[in-house]
Amino acid sequence: MKTLVADIGGTNSRLAFAVTSKNEKKIELENIQKFRNSNFKNFDEVIEEYFSISDDTSANQMCIAAAGIISGATVEMSNLNWKITASSLKKIANAKKVLIINDLQAQGYALDFLKPKDLETLIEGNHSIDPHDIKLVCGMGTGFNVAISYQTPFGTFVPASEYGHARITIANKKQNSIIKELEKTSSFISYENILAGQGLSRLDQVLNQKIGRTPSDILAAADAGDTEAKEVGIQLAGFAGQAFGDFALMNMAIGGVYLIGGVARSLMPFFKEENFRRNFYERGKFSKIIKKISVHLIKDDYAALKGCANYSNILSRE
Repeated sequence: MKTLVADIGGTNSRLAFAVTSKNEKKIELENIQKFRNSNFKNFDEVIEEYFSISDDTSANQMCIAAAGIISGATVEMSNLNWKITASSLKKIANAKKVLIINDLQAQGYALDFLKPKDLETLIEGNHSIDPHDIKLVCGMGTGFNVAISYQTPFGTFVPASEYGHARITIANKKQNSIIKELEKTSSFISYENILAGQGLSRLDQVLNQKIGRTPSDILAAADAGDTEAKEVGIQLAGFAGQAFGDFALMNMAIGGVYLIGGVARSLMPFFKEENFRRNFYERGKFSKIIKKISVHLIKDDYAALKGCANYSNILSRE
């Protein structure tokens, strides 16, 4: 089966044609292209541009993963002024069927097709993973969200969620003082406020009284040895460890935590620091359960496209 698949984030969109074979448990991506969203007025223009440089000009079916809240056959992007509808996509792509899922759902459906080379292990848990174990995907990019991947008799099931917009929890006095400072300008601090890209700038302002440094500036300064910038990365990783540990325990995700997104990749050095590991593990009498769980970074930049193809395959029963 051949499907036009797309992964629409807050900054970039990735498109490809996916050829799937459910019996062989295999997905091949063809003609992968990446587009910067700021160069387009809407997603229809992205598809038109994709077809202009592709040998294929139509698709029998299409599945898109979008970083936004889905209502019926419509998605409004969370960090982008785009509204995307299935009816519009059918016309522009000449597709008979269009499926829309959340971008983190797509990452959850992609786990079935990731290979060891696609992962970098940050924490090695002591549990031997079973194919039926629950898994957790955490996306750190322009926004932040979480998806839970379940194995059912009918195949993988990944429900939509909006963890990123829940109020963030704190693990220690340092985190408490940071959140109290941020609450001076906003009474509600969500996980996304800290764990998405702009969280670095917010922490930099609180910890170092630096205003205007971009996340890229902060990471570059940390890489150059700036101790203040390093502290920003260490503290953000601590918040991440606390959040991932909570989510893993709440969902009994002993199949592992899988990190995805540009921010997650940029924070790799800080995820290897003790602050991340300590905040992930500390769960009182339930710490033994958490120590079963491995944490991995997904290195495959096109995993969500494979997830879209897998989701289409499951629904088609082919």
